[in-house]
Amino acid sequence: MQSILRKPYGLLLLVLMLAGIEGFVWFYLSKVGVLHNLIWVDASHVSVIIIAIYNLASLLFLYSCFTTSRQFDDLGQNSESYNNPLLETFFYQLKTSSVSHEDRSSLLEVLDTRLRSKYSFGFLVADLMLKLGLLGTVIGFIIMLGSLSNLNSVDITVMQTLLAEMSSGMKIALYTTLTGMLAGITLNIKFNLLDWAVDHLLNDIKEQVSV
Repeated sequence: MQSILRKPYGLLLLVLMLAGIEGFVWFYLSKVGVLHNLIWVDASHVSVIIIAIYNLASLLFLYSCFTTSRQFDDLGQNSESYNNPLLETFFYQLKTSSVSHEDRSSLLEVLDTRLRSKYSFGFLVADLMLKLGLLGTVIGFIIMLGSLSNLNSVDITVMQTLLAEMSSGMKIALYTTLTGMLAGITLNIKFNLLDWAVDHLLNDIKEQVSV
């Protein structure tokens, strides 16, 4: 896996391959009607909100992977100039001043923070997905239990209506919970993969500056 990172745009190509698999899964879910149910059966529309935020976070992930891939390429060229401004600033500060071992470590810590700050928001979004899933669960149970307030008789028609409303509430609860959990878990996997790549990028930088 580490050798993939050091190839030209290796991380981005790996992520695009995984995105292709994910796209196939989306297509399959659409084919079997799961997406249709998420959009139209979920009256709370929480599932739609989760999917929209998930797609936006995935775009942030792809852009961050593209940036990290370019940083690996810059580092592998061993040139005097770097396309990435963070690396350019870091190596400029090392070359233009005589820094001690402690100062060099401090510069690395600052670079570490700046690199991770570009995508750290993604972990917050992943946690938000789980919270939105729980919110949809609560809404679903409120709808399900709220239908009991309309129970004024034991007439067959009334009972059928009651069961339909309770079923609708239960579907909302289950669909939103499932959507939130899957979106949160998938985003966590994505951004942990990116975090792993940044760890190796920083290790390569440390090797170059001999810290």
